[in-house]
Amino acid sequence: MSAFEAPCADADLARRARDGEVRAFEQLVRRHAAMAIGAAARITRDAGLAEDAAQEAFWKAYRALPSYREEQNFGGWLRRIVVRCALDILRRRRPETPLTGSERAGGGEERAIEARSRLAHALARIGPLDREILLAVKAEGRLIAEVAADLGITAVSARVRLHRTRARLKKILLEEA
Repeated sequence: MSAFEAPCADADLARRARDGEVRAFEQLVRRHAAMAIGAAARITRDAGLAEDAAQEAFWKAYRALPSYREEQNFGGWLRRIVVRCALDILRRRRPETPLTGSERAGGGEERAIEARSRLAHALARIGPLDREILLAVKAEGRLIAEVAADLGITAVSARVRLHRTRARLKKILLEEA
């Protein structure tokens, strides 16, 4: 883009990328990379895993461009893909055998890894829309109204879903303890 060109809207860039214009998708990646890595980092709590999740999300988003609707907020659409990728990465890294009591008692790092793994497993049991609302509000610090607008639901509906999801997540975590 030259200094004299007006910046394009995300929906226009997504349409151009869907039509095969690689530079349009490159511009979307540059525009949303910080958000994608930040959202993934809040879930994985690891910079390397966050970058992996963001890269995987951009790849999936590129392949899913035919299903992207221009009336959707591209950033919200991409954020949902990033969240799913980050959770998938955590699930893939989950230890295959549970830690014994003595292993759990050692080092805080192992406890933190186990806690993240338990949380990721519990989050996986929550529906994608509810999980997105919870993570966007609680992990990313976004406003309910903003999240609701991204998802195409009312703020009241998002608030109710958030309340129910927090209660369900608490129940799941207590059952697994």
